[in-house]
Amino acid sequence: MDVCKHVMSLDESMRFVGRIKDKKVIAFARHPAKKPLLDTELGNLAHYVASVKAEMEEMFDGPLGKTNWMITAKEKVKLITLFLDDGLLIFSIDVHGDHDQIIKKIQSLNMPL
Repeated sequence: MDVCKHVMSLDESMRFVGRIKDKKVIAFARHPAKKPLLDTELGNLAHYVASVKAEMEEMFDGPLGKTNWMITAKEKVKLITLFLDDGLLIFSIDVHGDHDQIIKKIQSLNMPL
């Protein structure tokens, strides 16, 4: 099974899952029953912003340690970025979704992301 689709299946609140490597989305999955909140142009910009924020976080890795994940909580959705050894896993969930539980489920997967 595709990694993004597998991650998507972990929780009903998932809306979008994407894999970013070298600032480019290399794979993604959308929940088929949920309408995207962003058009294509804004969606691409959101992915780029996630990459830039992640790059900025690296400045603090020395004194604070590596970043594991970050979250942006909006009124309609939560945007989460998981830091991987070779890129990022980005996903959005419904605002009521339990991001802590979902992150734990993803981190406990016995498969390469």
